[in-house]
Amino acid sequence: MDLAFTPEEEKFRADIRAWVRANLPEKISHKVHNALRLTRDDQQDWAKILGKKGWLGYGWASEFGGPGWNAVQKHLFEEECALAGAPRIVPFGPVMVAPVIMAFGSPEQQKRHLPGIGSGEVWWSQGYSEPGSGSDLASLKCKAERNGDHYIVNGQKTWTTLGQYGDWIFCLVRTSTDGKPQTGISFLLTRHEIARRFRAPDQAA
Repeated sequence: MDLAFTPEEEKFRADIRAWVRANLPEKISHKVHNALRLTRDDQQDWAKILGKKGWLGYGWASEFGGPGWNAVQKHLFEEECALAGAPRIVPFGPVMVAPVIMAFGSPEQQKRHLPGIGSGEVWWSQGYSEPGSGSDLASLKCKAERNGDHYIVNGQKTWTTLGQYGDWIFCLVRTSTDGKPQTGISFLLTRHEIARRFRAPDQAA
């Protein structure tokens, strides 16, 4: 088996390397190479640079605004970014919630949410774990009750990494107690108003 990259793949790598080196701010790569703390602005500045190029959602299909790269191209992109000292992409928007919206969201939801995620303008947070419900998400108790066109959410979430920065949050919430604990759980998208209102600048996760 020949595991060497093809000439086309090596050219792709060289193009990625040149672009990243030309566009990655030196102050950010300095922090990454020296294990210094990145601020929210550092992370979002790089996200917006990638977003302008269409590469923040580098794993996205072209129909949703991504580059449509294959597995090797995605690997080479990740490798060159790491070698250059680029921050790892905060996954909550482009890696975690966007594929769910692509697969299960309505066209209206896709139109509303995907552009802001792909551009890096909108910061998403994850709302999975609760006190007493970490890996065992079947035991979650945060409840959402339908009230007309809205849901009223009551409960608590914890370990929302970088949640203090969130504009939106995707939550697992219990909408039914019928049947097994694994059923009756819904995936809810909501504005993260509390996180924005009480955000502490550069607060650690």
